[in-house]
Amino acid sequence: MNEPIPNNSGQQVPAEPESLQPGQKSLADALRLSFLILKLIMAAVVVLFLASGFFSVEPNEQALVLIFGKVQGQGEERIKQPGYHWTFPEPISEIIRIPVKEIRSLPIDSFWYFETEQEKLAGGKKAAYGGLNPTQDGYCLTRNEPITQLKGSDYNIVHSKWTVTYSIGSPVRFFENVYIPNRKPGESFMEVAARTVNPLIESLTSDAVVSTMVRYSLDEALTSSTGISERVRRVLQDKLDAIESGIQIDDVRINRTNWPLQVDDAFQASSQAINKSEQAIVDARAYKEKLLTDTAGPRAEELLAKLRDETLTNDQMEELIHQMGGRVQGILAEAWAYRTRVEQDAKAAADYLKSLLPEYRKRPALVLQKLYQDAVEEILQKVDETMFVPPSGDKGREIRVMINRDLARPKEEQAEKK
Repeated sequence: MNEPIPNNSGQQVPAEPESLQPGQKSLADALRLSFLILKLIMAAVVVLFLASGFFSVEPNEQALVLIFGKVQGQGEERIKQPGYHWTFPEPISEIIRIPVKEIRSLPIDSFWYFETEQEKLAGGKKAAYGGLNPTQDGYCLTRNEPITQLKGSDYNIVHSKWTVTYSIGSPVRFFENVYIPNRKPGESFMEVAARTVNPLIESLTSDAVVSTMVRYSLDEALTSSTGISERVRRVLQDKLDAIESGIQIDDVRINRTNWPLQVDDAFQASSQAINKSEQAIVDARAYKEKLLTDTAGPRAEELLAKLRDETLTNDQMEELIHQMGGRVQGILAEAWAYRTRVEQDAKAAADYLKSLLPEYRKRPALVLQKLYQDAVEEILQKVDETMFVPPSGDKGREIRVMINRDLARPKEEQAEKK
């Protein structure tokens, strides 16, 4: 019997049988070494396996971690922000990277009339137009307008081109509610997602455009594109939020709007008439403002509105009039000067008559004769030719004056005097 022998650590190990040959001993050593290496390899594999669970999220991305197909985390923790993260490696976990900051544009041409490839490249109007073909031409209706002198109302047709730009606002909702086909090698996430998302957005945009454009008139549709675009964007976003798509509409823009081509000549004539009318209104308002400003100063309209108040007193009206500028001040100055002159003349005449009153009481006929002569002298000083016929006391006598002179002579004499 072989007795146990102590090893280097002091523990008792069974002694090797004396019958173990050197070859068997070498084999046993090799097996022990192989098992040790295998353990190290297994430990390294486990470490590498766990280390492979580290992943990075780019600055323009957000990521979702799926464990056995289910999104992990609660609330905001479900979304992995840019940076480094760890999870169980595949096939336990799956990383879904979603480029949330990538913005894609989608043209909407379903409301535009049919164009050939050559006409699209030319970018102009159709050379020939045979009329509206509902099977080829796209259009939408604008708000019904009352027809003058007729009962009822009429809807108008307008052609339009749109562009919608969108991005992914909620990765969780987008992943859970929007079908995304499997990616092939070399395809990006958004390229694959566009196959499903673009038809969805195009359909919802068409509904939003139809329901919005009918609220506006044709003139508004052709001129106020910003307000219409914003309303379409809100309607489209509400539709996408209702289905919890997680898609964010960044912008909706009207690229082109046009009236039906078959009424192009009439519409151009109408537009020119409207422009002339608007220009005439603008010119009239400008003339009105200039006339008021020149007449009564910059506050003319304000003061005129106050003067129309029937409850104003005379003092209040005079105060408002004195606040006016322009030609009103000149007219007021002339009026005040004329008033002053009339008052002074009346006062001087009254004083003169008062001075004559004592003499008139003594000799009235003589005073009246003197006043008459003075008046005649004052009048005769202002005429070029004078013919005086004194009154006759004989009623039966008739005086005839024969005048035969050149009417142009006084004018020539006046020109010589000048």
